[in-house]
Amino acid sequence: MSSSLFAASAMEAPMSSSLGAMGPLLRKLHALLAPDYRLPKPLKHGIELLKEDLEELSADLLEQSMADTPNHKAVYWMDEVRELSYEAEDCIDDMMLRHTGDGAKTRPVRSHRVSRVKVSRLFKSIKPRTRVSKIAELRTLVLEASERRERYHLDDCASSSSRVFTGHNRVPGLYGQLTGFLVGVDDLKIKLTKWLTEDADQQLKVMCIDGPAGVGKTTLAKQLYRELGEQFDCWAFVRASRMSDTKRLLGDILSQVQRCRLPSYSCEVQNLIDNLMKYLQDKRYFIVIDDLWETTTWDIVKSAFPDGKNYSRIITTAETDSVALECCGYQSDNILKMKPLGSHASAELFFSIVFGSEHRCPDQLKEVSDRIIRKCGGLPLATICIAGLLASQMDNSELWHHLQKCLCSKLSTSPTLEEMLKEVLNLSYSSLPYYLKTCLLYLTMYPEGYTMWKVDLLKQWISEGFITAKEEKEVEEMADSYFYELVNRGMIQPEQINHNDEVYSCTMHHTVRDLIMYKSKEEDFITSIDYSKAITGNSNMVRRLSLHFSSAKYATKPSGVILSQSRSLFFFGLLRCLPSDVEFKLLRVLTLEFWGNQYGHTSLNLTRICSLVHLRYLKISCDMIVELPAQMQGLRYMETLEINARISSVPLDIIDLPGLLHLSLRDERNLPDGIGRIRSLRTLQYFDLGNNSEDNVLSLCGLMNLQYLHLTYSTVQSDEHLKRNMVALASSVIKLVNLKSVILAPGALSTAIYHDVLSSVSSPPVFLQGLQRLDLLPPICMFSRVPKDIGAVRKLCYLSLVVRELRRNDIDSITGLPALTVLSLYVRQPPAESIIFNNGVFPALKYFKYMCGVLCLVFQEGALPNVHRLKLGFNARKGQQYDVLLAGIQHLINLKKIDGIIGAAKGAEEPDRGAAESAFKDTIHKHSRFPSYVNVKRVDWVEEENEPRTEVNSSSSKCHEILQEQRGVNETEEDTKQFADSG
Repeated sequence: MSSSLFAASAMEAPMSSSLGAMGPLLRKLHALLAPDYRLPKPLKHGIELLKEDLEELSADLLEQSMADTPNHKAVYWMDEVRELSYEAEDCIDDMMLRHTGDGAKTRPVRSHRVSRVKVSRLFKSIKPRTRVSKIAELRTLVLEASERRERYHLDDCASSSSRVFTGHNRVPGLYGQLTGFLVGVDDLKIKLTKWLTEDADQQLKVMCIDGPAGVGKTTLAKQLYRELGEQFDCWAFVRASRMSDTKRLLGDILSQVQRCRLPSYSCEVQNLIDNLMKYLQDKRYFIVIDDLWETTTWDIVKSAFPDGKNYSRIITTAETDSVALECCGYQSDNILKMKPLGSHASAELFFSIVFGSEHRCPDQLKEVSDRIIRKCGGLPLATICIAGLLASQMDNSELWHHLQKCLCSKLSTSPTLEEMLKEVLNLSYSSLPYYLKTCLLYLTMYPEGYTMWKVDLLKQWISEGFITAKEEKEVEEMADSYFYELVNRGMIQPEQINHNDEVYSCTMHHTVRDLIMYKSKEEDFITSIDYSKAITGNSNMVRRLSLHFSSAKYATKPSGVILSQSRSLFFFGLLRCLPSDVEFKLLRVLTLEFWGNQYGHTSLNLTRICSLVHLRYLKISCDMIVELPAQMQGLRYMETLEINARISSVPLDIIDLPGLLHLSLRDERNLPDGIGRIRSLRTLQYFDLGNNSEDNVLSLCGLMNLQYLHLTYSTVQSDEHLKRNMVALASSVIKLVNLKSVILAPGALSTAIYHDVLSSVSSPPVFLQGLQRLDLLPPICMFSRVPKDIGAVRKLCYLSLVVRELRRNDIDSITGLPALTVLSLYVRQPPAESIIFNNGVFPALKYFKYMCGVLCLVFQEGALPNVHRLKLGFNARKGQQYDVLLAGIQHLINLKKIDGIIGAAKGAEEPDRGAAESAFKDTIHKHSRFPSYVNVKRVDWVEEENEPRTEVNSSSSKCHEILQEQRGVNETEEDTKQFADSG
């Protein structure tokens, strides 16, 4: 590649671990030289020369970064040039801010098309001599760096690059397959399944899955948890880490078994143990503790698990025999040894990822494939990473042979499984394009074992400038594609996935994390400090700082670390250890997480946060009160403001932040009137219909870029006020043509709103044409019938509705939705006739939830061809006979999981509920291909407005009549679990 092409590539580059800030810096200098920017001639000439010198230097940096194995001099030189790029960008940004301080609206420069920054008076506040001398100083540093390159003779280093990883094609979407892809472990899974569900021993039992890193322990445990967890009264899946944090572990277990949204860290360890013991005492529970490293951790945690002789079960995973034995009380029969896959299973996994199946592998790649598979040592993690790489390079036979030679040379003499895994991961990392390396390295900002949310990662990458696109609107799509590439390559592991195979959250294997921690330290990209004061990275010039203090009592503020140049700060720990915000002048991303006992601190004071003028992303999660400044207009670059905590007050000028894209305030407070002035807003979460004024609801129509709207209500001033707000909402929302998701969910209040939201709209809801998710959850909003126009929303994937009445023809308005994957229907009045699902309806539906006091559903053959989960809820009635229940369910050919919730209608007693449950289970057990276990939970009642009409008092007889009329028909019922479970 010629020098000019290298320079052009660097000009388009985002912020990255290998090139530093070189790309954004060049684009900012290019923007300043635009003809309509009236800079003084000496200053403009200096910027032109600086840009020319930087272009040459950036080309050299890009070329050096592509070398396979740069020598020490090259590594040292690249570090210096990256630091120089950061310093230069900081200087240019500072000069720009001196101008924009007068109120000019700016947006960060990160796309290929640089938006115009109003800099006609850019440097007038700085003396001309100072401005020119600053640029001259930077140019001197650039020239010195170029001279050192020649003195170090670095040309030879760059030319040594084989550049075999030049093509970076997109990896096919494999993440939906990989999450539960288990091969070669059928016997182990069957054994564990029987132990969990069929073992007659009532006592609490513990089983440990033991094996080397990357062998698939977590994948096996996670799949068992997902498939069988809900058969127990309560369940939890938690991760330990090598940095022992027993308080966090116990808090996570307690919050999960109690189904709490917030972590339970407010107590000391003994209090958490006592609370867990009390809560679990009379329950059948299932706990998975993944990745246990120390016997001392287990010694403490196990004391929280009572043995109430309720068939409770615990699974742990470990890599050391001593921990496995300790977990199982030194009963070796309760240790499940996982070994590497055999050659056949390894090949099945590899070929399934790369080609879909082995018979699709081209003949010319079969031999080299076999050699590569052998070098993966039977470790699924290694196999998935190598297969993920090669799936993007199926036409590059040179790469396949190069990869095989690298593995053979590195692993030539009887390597251990650990050595095999590390070498495979290193090769996989080296194959990543620089932009994916940067995004992956950034994940080390989170503590080990942390569950990372995709939506957070994408916003953080964007705020850091890691993503570039030709158009601003494409930036989020590009970030999303980067995330899935990392999933497909096996570098991060999906955690929560919805029915459309969209990944919501992810984790990282500790071996992968060790590798990228090392790589991050090599490039001085991230500095991490834990509570033991162990520092990973450069403490002299910190660009991105992560403080993992957790709940350690004796942790203290970091000392001897220069913080003033930091662009990102992630803090997890005690408030007293948080450095002062005045130390961070250049911060772009700030994530703060405080949970539990803060030893006297009841509030987090952020009233000085406006001094962080570069801040783009702010997320706070804590159980304290957050004090925000009275005014926030100083944060002119702010794009994401998310606070998961109580707030003292919402700044009145929040509506004047010029670039705000995402606003999420969980405190359900009034937002300032005029919310519609935030024209840039794409996400608005927790807008309270009870607290906010009618005028503010009407102003929502001004948010023409809004894509995600989450509504709630916590207090109601009056019924009339609420009705007016609902009418105002309908008239506002229909104008928001870019909406993708609307959620209306309950807050602290649980009063039902009997109002057809769309009834006041005279024309069809054209605004819904792009809508993908519509959740109007109980008990907030109830329609009299299914809205007639809902069938016109062709892109709808998720739909939750509460209707007073459901008639047979109502369902016809939504059965043809081609993309509908998840449907939740809550019916308040028992229907007067059976609801029939005809052949071919709901072609894409995978999850169906139906809640109604009386069950009266009928399925014809060919209905719901792809549904794999049903949740059905109904009320048992006194003296009810269930002659025919769920008849025809056999036509749901892909059904894998069935859940029932049974309440009690007025007058029904416990024997009546027992009869309903028995009939429900017996009907399912008649069909051998359905799950042998059906999860049924009893509740007080499934909400209904009145007693069913006489026509449906004998609903089973009605269904029986229909079955006589048409073959292959059935009735079914539905559960009442939260929609979030399904997605």
